[in-house]
Amino acid sequence: MSNSKTNGFFHKYKELIVTTIICLFLTGIYDSINNQTAEIKKWYELMIGINEKVKVQADNLHRLEKSLETHVQQTDERFEDHNQRIRSIEFEIIPRRTGRFKSPTPKDTTDAQDTNSDN
Repeated sequence: MSNSKTNGFFHKYKELIVTTIICLFLTGIYDSINNQTAEIKKWYELMIGINEKVKVQADNLHRLEKSLETHVQQTDERFEDHNQRIRSIEFEIIPRRTGRFKSPTPKDTTDAQDTNSDN
C-alpha cells in the first residue's frame, strides 16, 4: 500500500518534479552566466581604466616632450647669443695702457704679445 501511494504521488506530481529539476538546472546555468558576465564586466572596466591611464600617460609624455623641445630650443638660442657676444668681444680691440708696457723693439708692435710678467 505504501508502495502504491508512493507511485501515485510520483505519478501525480511527476510533471511538476521534472519541471522543478529543469528550472533549477536552468537557474544554475543562468547564475553561472551571470557571474561570468560580472567578471567579464569587471575585467572590461579594468582594461578601459588601464587604457585611459595609458592615454593620459601618453598625453603627459607628449606634453613633456614638447616642453623639453622648447627648453632645448631656448637653451640653444641663449647659447648662440652668448657665443656671439664672446666672439664679438674676442675681435674687439682693447686699447693698451700707455706707459705700463714697453715695446721690446722700436718697430710697430700692434700685433705683438705683452711681455710683462705681472699678468
